[in-house]
Amino acid sequence: MKPVLMPAGLERRRLADRAWSGFVRDGRAPEGVPAAIGRSWLRARDGFGIDTALRRPSRCLGADALRERVEADELLRLARPILEDLAGRLGLADHVVTLFDGEGFMLSIDGRPGVVEAVSEIGFRPGACWTEASAGTNGPGTALAERRPLEVFGSEHYVAAWQPWTCAAAPILAPGDDAPVGVVDLTGPWQAHRPHALATVAALARAVEERYRAAVSVREEVVRHAFRAAHALGDGLVAVDGRTSVVAVNDRAARSGIVGAGQLPVRLRETLRRLFAASASERGSEVTLEVPGAERVVVQPVLHDGVAVGAVVRLPASPARSPPTRRPAPSARERTRHGFDRIRGQSAPLRKAIELARVAASNSLPVTLFGESGTGKELFARAIHHQGTRACGPFVAVNCGSIPADLVESELFGYERGTFTGGRAEGKPGRFEDADGGTLFLDEVTELSGPAQTALLRVLQEREVVRVGGSAPRPIDVRVVAASNRTLLGEVRAHRFRRDLLYRLNVLPIEIPALRDRGEDVVLLARALLEEVSRELDRGPLTLGPGAVEMLRQHPWPGNVRELRNVLLRAAATARSRELRAEDLQFDAAPEEVAPGEAPRPPPARSLRSSLREEERAVLGEALEACAWNLVRTAAQLGISRATLYRRLERHGLSRPLA
Repeated sequence: MKPVLMPAGLERRRLADRAWSGFVRDGRAPEGVPAAIGRSWLRARDGFGIDTALRRPSRCLGADALRERVEADELLRLARPILEDLAGRLGLADHVVTLFDGEGFMLSIDGRPGVVEAVSEIGFRPGACWTEASAGTNGPGTALAERRPLEVFGSEHYVAAWQPWTCAAAPILAPGDDAPVGVVDLTGPWQAHRPHALATVAALARAVEERYRAAVSVREEVVRHAFRAAHALGDGLVAVDGRTSVVAVNDRAARSGIVGAGQLPVRLRETLRRLFAASASERGSEVTLEVPGAERVVVQPVLHDGVAVGAVVRLPASPARSPPTRRPAPSARERTRHGFDRIRGQSAPLRKAIELARVAASNSLPVTLFGESGTGKELFARAIHHQGTRACGPFVAVNCGSIPADLVESELFGYERGTFTGGRAEGKPGRFEDADGGTLFLDEVTELSGPAQTALLRVLQEREVVRVGGSAPRPIDVRVVAASNRTLLGEVRAHRFRRDLLYRLNVLPIEIPALRDRGEDVVLLARALLEEVSRELDRGPLTLGPGAVEMLRQHPWPGNVRELRNVLLRAAATARSRELRAEDLQFDAAPEEVAPGEAPRPPPARSLRSSLREEERAVLGEALEACAWNLVRTAAQLGISRATLYRRLERHGLSRPLA
């Protein structure tokens, strides 16, 4: 069937006027309008009893109810950047772009103030409900009813007051759900009709759906991870998402019959929905429910970014079973000492990293921290642990690059008695067992050998360790935070890191920005660190002079925050006055330029650094030649990690000579 081409502009308006008059005034069947419009007119008149003389939609939220709805709507948070970008690119001289939730309530509106004010006169504003039951035929309401993108042009609106306007709207669908979760709409005067408005909102809705689908995917993975973590022996376990759909179920729960036709009982689903909607204080960390057919179930809400995104429903193996012993909660002082407030800075890259880290703290997914040496990766890891759900457990840090290759597995996974000559007679637990119930921080994870990577992968998959020299698996509950100064994907491409291990570790990647990319954070950090080192040296208050501040801004900081602290520590120890000057600062690597009007650093210090650099370069060259440029052997001979060797080679511009 060939598509029917709709007349445009004035002729289309005349046809719609004639059809509307015949339907409303003469009672004739809808003619000359799209079939979806005709169906909507019939619903408005016969189903909802809408008055064509209506001046405002019949339903509208109060200010408090609107605020609660806006704050709770995840779709708005995800769609906002896309809507603002569209509004900026289209100009929207005479149109507004709006977002509605799945119940037809407007959540946001963007456009020129004059147009926003004009549409508000008919109640087209946040808080108003524009379903067909409240406002008759209109773009958002009819798109919700028809569940497809459509346009309502001029007199195609059932209510006369809406007819000066044209709306193009497209529903936003959730994955695996037929009911729309929202609607995107573009509204403007019918005389300024945009020919491609419908295609625009349809593309916009798809873009929002993609973001929503990604967010749902992360939430479901959070729930699955919580399900895998809840490995109490003998208990039946069911994981559900925020819509109470079953995500996972173990054998014991399947045998219990609590899951029928792929769903939990209706009463339990209703209870779970109320639980998800409750506030954190009302909800609690664990709820016991009585369920027909089961003695009782224990529900543990799964949180992501502070929101309940699902739950693990536990059927205890024995009603008399005592809960696991919990470690005492960390003190407020300990939380503050290792919290996010310790990460100083206001730059956009740092704020983005902290925001992602806060998300990581709200769940137990594996995290990978990327950043140059000295950027504060362990500081981030400790904050994620101490501000998260595992704060009551231990935090164990391991530098993978500092462990000899032949001892990595015994260090991480432990060893049984009699395994090593000179080892402990009773054997020794590994760092995974030490971190049970808490967080294991694997710094320089890319330094692990191939066999160690394979063993690590198995532990992450099975959630149990087998000590070196043993055969009995030991269950563990550990959240892994890995760190590297090189991207894992780059190491995979270079065939130095397992791809399957990448997927296990790199669920939530967070990039820690280099100090040189953080703008004025350098000065802010310098002043805070100067207070610390002044107290360490018992020198009293020290300040930074204008010349010193400018030198700090100009330096590239290859050693990042660690280098900054060392520079300030040296300056605080040697400066003669309480105001540090440019000449008091001694850098590991001199900046390429000196700010105009500033004095250069004293020649003796330059000569000393230059001599040390030349000596280091010579030592590196000799070691490389002696090891035939085998970097693993060279690093071992020099007693440094490969990561450190790579940095030294880059610093000195050393590369293997061509044959």
